[in-house]
Amino acid sequence: MHIEKIKKGWQELDSEIIKTGKCVYCGACGAFCANIKFDTLKEIPIEDGSCKDSNTCRDDFGICYNLCPKTGLDQIPLYLLDKWVFGKDKDKILGHYIDIISVKITDQAKQYLPIEAGPITALLYIAMEEGLIDCSIITDKDEKFLPFPILARSQKEIFKGIGYKPSQSPTLSVVGDAINKEFTDIAVVGTPCQIQSLRKLQNHPIFDFEAHDLITLTIGTFCFGTFYNQLLTQCLNEYNINNDEIVKIDTVKDKFKLKVHTKSNIQEIPLNYIYDKSIRNACFSCSDYSSSFADISVGNVGSENNWNTMILRTKRGKEIFDLALNKGFLETQKIPKSNEDLILDIARCKTDKVKIESIKEYSADIKSFIFRSNRISKSYVPGMFVILWLPDYDFLPMSISKVEGDLIEITVQQIGDGTKRLFNLNKGDTIGIRGPFGNSWDYKESSSILIVGGGMGIAALTSLVEQLKLSNKNIFVSIGAKDKASLIFAERLMDLIPNTMCTTDDGSFGRQCYVTDTIDDIIAENSIDLIITCGPEVMMAKVQDIAESKNIKLQVSLERKMKCGVGLCGSCCVGEDNNTTVCKIGPIFNSEQLKKIPQFGSYVK
Repeated sequence: MHIEKIKKGWQELDSEIIKTGKCVYCGACGAFCANIKFDTLKEIPIEDGSCKDSNTCRDDFGICYNLCPKTGLDQIPLYLLDKWVFGKDKDKILGHYIDIISVKITDQAKQYLPIEAGPITALLYIAMEEGLIDCSIITDKDEKFLPFPILARSQKEIFKGIGYKPSQSPTLSVVGDAINKEFTDIAVVGTPCQIQSLRKLQNHPIFDFEAHDLITLTIGTFCFGTFYNQLLTQCLNEYNINNDEIVKIDTVKDKFKLKVHTKSNIQEIPLNYIYDKSIRNACFSCSDYSSSFADISVGNVGSENNWNTMILRTKRGKEIFDLALNKGFLETQKIPKSNEDLILDIARCKTDKVKIESIKEYSADIKSFIFRSNRISKSYVPGMFVILWLPDYDFLPMSISKVEGDLIEITVQQIGDGTKRLFNLNKGDTIGIRGPFGNSWDYKESSSILIVGGGMGIAALTSLVEQLKLSNKNIFVSIGAKDKASLIFAERLMDLIPNTMCTTDDGSFGRQCYVTDTIDDIIAENSIDLIITCGPEVMMAKVQDIAESKNIKLQVSLERKMKCGVGLCGSCCVGEDNNTTVCKIGPIFNSEQLKKIPQFGSYVK
């Protein structure tokens, strides 16, 4: 794989990446530049003023700009990194791998390692003992639990990297130091974005030597996002937790909690609360949750308690794993059968690149985008959703408004920066799409169904009505919006169900009232046994009250901030204990489930 050097430097890096919130704080820009330091409070790179007048270095090619993982993406797409690292395109859903197993350290290993050590520490310890690595770049933490990178030169120093750190560290900033100190077998432990950046660094023509010969082992962690340390601190303070009192932080598997051990007690904080308040902006544009470019990937998804999932991806990774196994430092077991689907769920995080076939404009702030995806069209069932990926910017969970052959229609209202960016795209432009995710509407046992749609929720119900039209069920539809321009698909639905009731708040089309005002009359005239609704949550809560008073079954489609789409990251959790994932258990919830979701009715985009 050949990478072209780009004639840009610090000024462009600052304006294009740092100031736009795309920086992942990996440290690559400062790995070989003495002018670049790192602001640990703002968690961004800064330069000392030397680059103010001179924009570039190294014969007009800025090393900081060229090494950033967020630059030159048109030249270095991920499939080319795949070819360089593994010698071929990705052929498996979790990236390339030789084997996937559950592992934990043995009692024998605990004689040499600290009690809190895990498989990563064991691998590094054995690799250094056997002379396969001569140093390791890892992440330590200070007395305020602020992470920072270190160069571990001994087995004892490796222990400083033990433990989960929820915030990012500029780990790769130490790579240059390791090379300058003439280490020749360097190990690096990092998050998926850091490993991806490292692979770019290893093969970049900005260097006069082959960097990949000096970095001989990469271990990547599973990651669903890191948090800005200052914002995380504010979250912790709201729970009366001071950073200087923290002893350890870890995550509680299956409960979607951040477990904070302090000197005096242990507290659990819902992950979705922390996601809302403090997740790093750049994490929303990342779709690599399992460090697919590492030699070895390690995480806890898919394994039993006290075990870790390990993905061996390269011969080098397997060689070091086999050594640790033969030395009695690791024990293994097969991934539990019940958890195989959980591991493979990451498959559905695969992002397909699709071209926009056409765009339909309904109003200044509502458009439909049509794509072609045979895989998604075959898998989709009404009620499920997809996630659009705006490269290097954001993920947008979306409902499908129509499927026709392999064409998929997604109807969007412009309400934020992400949808604004989407609206700037044109026919022929390429975006990413993942999914479909979630469950679907369940109407098999019902014979007379009322569909209630409000605002953009109408789009999510249209494909359902098209499918119900093919059944022998009695279908009634009532839709509402603020005005005629916002009442999308009214004609389409009236063609399907001629007696569709249309309402607008201002009376510009149909009956002037709220859509919920029509429900009692429809129920009085028909034997409704199921109500299906999608729209603003305050509207759906009103529908719930009516359904409950009439003793009619109800199904609603919930919307929350979503990242992974498969119930692993915890960002969309609801429920009495904040452990019900909308993206996987939902987005469709029935009457009984809603009773256990106290947040229902209060969510606003």
